[in-house]
Amino acid sequence: MISESEREKMRRVHLCGERVLARLESIGVTRLADLAGRDPWDVMHEINLQAGRVIWRPPLAVAALQNLTDAAEREAARPARPPHAGG
Repeated sequence: MISESEREKMRRVHLCGERVLARLESIGVTRLADLAGRDPWDVMHEINLQAGRVIWRPPLAVAALQNLTDAAEREAARPARPPHAGG
């Protein structure tokens, strides 16, 4: 299940809404980071296989998944924030 904080982060990505999140959950995606390095076409096919029929087609599926993959890779490339040193 995708946590609420991850859902919010993923919904900020263009073309990603609740239906996209449900489809990603169906194949075990629980974090945006799970999509880093994934091929959008492969993810779309995996979702269709899980559904047992074609429920998602290009170009919209691939565009949404590419946006999510790009966001995941940007997030992975960011340096980790050091813990806040309160005084």
